[in-house]
Amino acid sequence: MGRRRFAVAVAGLVFLAGGAFAAVRHRPLTFLVGDGPYYAATAVSILHDHDLDLRNQLRGGLVVHGAQIALGADGAWYPKHPILMPLVALPFLAVLGMDGLLVFNLAVLGSLAAAMALFARRHAPAAAAAAAVALLLVGTFLRGYVYNLSPDLFATLLFLLGALALGAGRIGRAGLLFGAAVAAKFLLVVLLPWVALATCARHGARCALRLALGVSPAFALLLALNASLFGSPWVTSYDRGVSVHAEGEQIITHRAQFDGAVLAGLEGQLFDRTHGLLPTAPAILLALPGLALLWRRDRGEAIVTIGIVLTLLFVLAPYRGWSASHYGNRFLMPALALLAPALALACEQLGEMTGRRRPIPIERPVPS
Repeated sequence: MGRRRFAVAVAGLVFLAGGAFAAVRHRPLTFLVGDGPYYAATAVSILHDHDLDLRNQLRGGLVVHGAQIALGADGAWYPKHPILMPLVALPFLAVLGMDGLLVFNLAVLGSLAAAMALFARRHAPAAAAAAAVALLLVGTFLRGYVYNLSPDLFATLLFLLGALALGAGRIGRAGLLFGAAVAAKFLLVVLLPWVALATCARHGARCALRLALGVSPAFALLLALNASLFGSPWVTSYDRGVSVHAEGEQIITHRAQFDGAVLAGLEGQLFDRTHGLLPTAPAILLALPGLALLWRRDRGEAIVTIGIVLTLLFVLAPYRGWSASHYGNRFLMPALALLAPALALACEQLGEMTGRRRPIPIERPVPS
């Protein structure tokens, strides 16, 4: 089976299986949990009001929604969260209504599964790559985001597509995709130094510059949007939340929320029963020997993978809201996706060991 057909088969199977799971759980709008209602409200506002002011969509005042909106320079309630996913999801909303956003999430999930399979397929056979994807979807907290509208799935898909493009030598396309991933999830900007390092090591400094040029349109658009909505290109939507007290309203910024204890944050991210990696994503334990195998085959990719995992863990460790997920740590989704090759190599090794241990059948003599 060719790689394209393999990817289509994985995407279709995951979309259908996820759709069946979602159909069983479906009740109107119950898939909108966490930040989902605000992404949905943004899409509705763009489609029907043709603007980003959420005051027509949200009821309850700033006491209820102040921490989840961004107060504009003109007093409008703009989205705190990035608007790229609502924009991309508009056709689904326009054709299928609110349930179209669930279908969009299933399409993203299927596409991410295909991207992980292709990413793993570069180092392992198709069966091992498919097994790795199955482990990631069933044996990690990713399963908790099937019935959802997840910006983290969407941003992870864009980031992994960028990694695939980079591996194929399509530097300009990779830059555009990495820029889109940051536009979909601002946190991913901390991973760009690793992307630049990988590009420079594999393709040279000139290609790293081309990558930066590919990323730059997304940054330019984000800066222009900030200037338009909040009066300065350097003021983001995460700097314009509102906290309502008896004394009045106060502007709050997420920049001030990275002040927690690093060791406590690391311990929680690893061992917390509801959000820690080990309780909610035990399948990644198989990635540890897989990383050793990847190290032997492609030391550069292994270093970048380990670096990205550790970067996310340490950047999030002091963040007060690192556990702001209904299950698992959604901020670590890119790390899970990048572990697909390591998991595939471990699955391949297990398959070979199992094959070697099979007893050799003894042929009985044919009676004369």
